Amino acid sequence: MAKAAFSKKKNLFTSKLDVNLGKKLMKCYVWSIALCGAETWTLRATDQKHLESFEMWCWRRMEKISWTDHVRNEDVLLRVNEQRNILHEIKNGRLTGLVTSYVETAFWNGVFKE
Repeated sequence: MAKAAFSKKKNLFTSKLDVNLGKKLMKCYVWSIALCGAETWTLRATDQKHLESFEMWCWRRMEKISWTDHVRNEDVLLRVNEQRNILHEIKNGRLTGLVTSYVETAFWNGVFKE
């Protein structure tokens, strides 16, 4: 689904936008779809590899780099001034989800106990 979202807005992501704006749009539009419900996932090693591959796929498409160009992943990350962080996003999302559920629980317990 996330690749389909990218394909729908391909002209936007591959245009001559500022790299920082393109990264923000990518994370907002494509990664939000890809990571929907990630706080409930059990990440196996193969899942982590697939997520990292998806992340690199996004950056390569944004920079119009073909796999036949033989550009290393580290070079792609340098071009977009990023690090591999999709797994960190999931881990941070899990913590945020826990905090949010704790606050919601405290709120509802306070509301219904009175």
